[in-house]
Amino acid sequence: MKKLIAAVVGLVLFAAQGCVGAKVYRAEKTTRVAAEAREKVLVQQLLERKKESIDLTQMVGDLNRLVGRQEVEIKDLQTELVSRTQSMGESAGKLALEKSALEKQFAITSEQLEQRNTVLEQVESVQEKRKAVLNDLELSLSKAFLGQGNIDSCLVTEGETIALTLQDKDIFEPTGLNVSVSGQRWLLTLADFLAARPGLDVDVVAYTDNALPPKEKTIRDTWDWSLQRATNIVRLLVRELNANANQLTPVGRGEYYPLSSNETPEGRAKNRRTVLVFRPVLPAIPSAASDE
Repeated sequence: MKKLIAAVVGLVLFAAQGCVGAKVYRAEKTTRVAAEAREKVLVQQLLERKKESIDLTQMVGDLNRLVGRQEVEIKDLQTELVSRTQSMGESAGKLALEKSALEKQFAITSEQLEQRNTVLEQVESVQEKRKAVLNDLELSLSKAFLGQGNIDSCLVTEGETIALTLQDKDIFEPTGLNVSVSGQRWLLTLADFLAARPGLDVDVVAYTDNALPPKEKTIRDTWDWSLQRATNIVRLLVRELNANANQLTPVGRGEYYPLSSNETPEGRAKNRRTVLVFRPVLPAIPSAASDE
């Protein structure tokens, strides 16, 4: 039995070596593993950013509520100060001490309120700046890429990123692997766009349907297929169009995030798409001062 297993393994290895060289195989495997690891990191970073956004929203709400309570406290203290000052039957010394204590408490509360208002204004200001950065980028992307001939594209702002979705027919050859001539012209515009914005990072995320190209015998699965699609785009941008490789990250998602059913040609064509996820540099949100 062991001899039979060894023979089968030998035949599999021999067949694999006949299709793809060992170095190419290892390189592709390394690339895929790196891309999958990068995807996990990006997903984790996205989750962290979403959590930070939720925390900041909650913090702003808490600060608003605290400001409201402090304002009520100040009004109550002012009313109490007047009331006690005017109260009859108390000694002048006691009234003076109480007034001094109330004024001191009033000053402390006012200072705390001012500090919290300052933090709140800073947070709101930075949030507006972050929003303006995203709006400016979305407008620039819309002017540069939407409405170009027959290109079917979609632009969506998602949290702290902007996603530009391109259909398979606009970028790739009919085999769905190599970038087409029209796709190269479109990517030239992208390369110029990135060159003018060196701080902008882009994830090139490729998706496929569930049917591998019949003529591409070296593709093992849809993960491999999608990663090659993403890598071909990045490789062309860097090697042919002089884009900065540090701005680009290829990601392969395979067949596992479909937009439509893979049971029809139309559905499969819709699922074969490339999403460019633009990540602008956003101003950091200041941390709130802790309560004493």
